[in-house]
Amino acid sequence: MASVKLYNQTGDEKAKNIQSAIAKKFGRIPEVFQAMGRNGDFLEAVLNTAEAAGKGLDPKTKELIIIAISAANGCTYCLDAHRSAALGLGVTDEEITAAIEVAASISLFNAFNKGIDLNSDLKTPVKN
Repeated sequence: MASVKLYNQTGDEKAKNIQSAIAKKFGRIPEVFQAMGRNGDFLEAVLNTAEAAGKGLDPKTKELIIIAISAANGCTYCLDAHRSAALGLGVTDEEITAAIEVAASISLFNAFNKGIDLNSDLKTPVKN
């Protein structure tokens, strides 16, 4: 159960209009868009940011990145949603698992390196 009020067509007019479009796409309004549905300006900004992010990446790659980050951040909601989207785009279970493996391995390195405060000696040289 959500820990915030869900706005299912009960937010401001802009939010209601955006949610109507979302309902047409999904056949319902997913809870994430209900939770954001109080304020249409906010909901629109979030959706625009998600759309703008990753321009130039093919949809499969973008979904695999989202899956890897969702796994690393421990967001089951996003992991479930984007695994479903990725499978719909033709991504295989093996590719999804591989993306999560990469996220897990880099999370390990991140935690280790932050914990021992290493000097960053593998930087790309600056070209003048």
